[in-house]
Amino acid sequence: MTIDLTRLPNVNLGRTNGQRTMRTGVMCGPPQGFSDSSPEEALTYVQSSGYEGALFATPRAISPELDKTALKEAGELASELGLFLETGIGGLGPFGDARERITELNTMIDAAVAVGCRQFFAYTRTERQHSEVAHSDQLATVQRTIETLAPRLRSEGLRLNLKTHEDLSSHEVLRLVEACGTDVIGVSLDVANLVVRGEDPVEATRRLAPHVYQTHLEDVVLYVVERGLRRRLRPCGAGVLDWFSIVRTLVDQSPAQHLTLEQHLGRFDADIFDPVWFGSEPHVAAPELAVLFGAALECERRVATGDLPSLAELDVDPGPFARRDQLAESAIYLRQVLATISGGHHGRGCC
Repeated sequence: MTIDLTRLPNVNLGRTNGQRTMRTGVMCGPPQGFSDSSPEEALTYVQSSGYEGALFATPRAISPELDKTALKEAGELASELGLFLETGIGGLGPFGDARERITELNTMIDAAVAVGCRQFFAYTRTERQHSEVAHSDQLATVQRTIETLAPRLRSEGLRLNLKTHEDLSSHEVLRLVEACGTDVIGVSLDVANLVVRGEDPVEATRRLAPHVYQTHLEDVVLYVVERGLRRRLRPCGAGVLDWFSIVRTLVDQSPAQHLTLEQHLGRFDADIFDPVWFGSEPHVAAPELAVLFGAALECERRVATGDLPSLAELDVDPGPFARRDQLAESAIYLRQVLATISGGHHGRGCC
C-alpha cells in the first residue's frame, strides 16, 4: 500500500517550549529505489511526498565523479525545495592503508562541503573477534584517524558524527567521541544497530543523547534462533522499539534537528547463547539484555496472533519501492509520536 504523506499535516515539533524544531527526512539510495547520480529525482520525490529532508550515503551517491558543479547544484536544489540535506563521508577503518583512508576522507569532506553540508557521518568496520588484531587496537586505529581529521574540522567549523554502526557499542562510540573532542565530533544515532551489540536502544540513546547530531531511524523485530537473537528491520512503530522514550530523549536532551529515516535489509544476529560472544562484548549489562529477550518473546507472541510477520516472511526481500512505502509508515508514526510528546503525554512504548 502506498501512503500519501501530502495528505498529512506537517508536524515540526521539538522542545515543548518551542525553542527547537525537528524535521523528518529520509535516506535516498538504491535500497530505497533511487539510483546513484540521480539527486534531482530523489529530492523531487522527497519534497512532493511531504518529507522535509534527504540523506545520501556519501556525495558519490549525488555525483559518482564528485563533480563540484553537480554537487553544488544538488545542494541548491534541496534549498530551493525547502529541504535539509545530509550526507556521510564513508569509512573510518580500521583496516587498509591509513594514508589512503585519510586522503579519501578528506576528499569526501571537500565534496560534502561542496553540497553545502557542514556536518556529516562516518562509520567503522571493526571486527570484534579478529584472529590477529585485538578490538581495542582496532579502536585505537579509528581514534587516530579521527584525530587526524579533527584539526581540519575545527579550523573550518565542521562536525563529524560517528555512526552507531553494528560493529560498535554505544559505550565505544561515546569513548571515541569524548577522546577526539566533542566540539567537532558527535554521534549519528542508528538505533536499530544497538540491539546487535546486546544493548537496549532506550538506554543507549540516553547515554549518547547529548552528542547526537544526526539520526538513522527504523524499527526492529527480534526472533530467537539457535545462537541467540536475530534482528530484522521494520518501519517505525511496526516493531518493538519504545519510540516514545527514544524520541522524548532526543527532543529533550540532544542537539539533533532532524529525524532521518532509513529502511534497508541489514541482517544481523546477537549470539547471546554463545559464551564466546560475551568475551568480545564487555559492555553488555544484564538488565539491557533482559529487555531484548523480553522483546523477542513479545515478537513471538505477536507472530502467533498474526500481528507480526514470521521470520521466514521477513527474509523475503520486499523490494526497494516497498521500502519507500515503509519509510512513509515510519514518518506517519513518528509524527504521531512527536505530536503526543508535544501534547505533554509520554504515551506507551511498543514493548
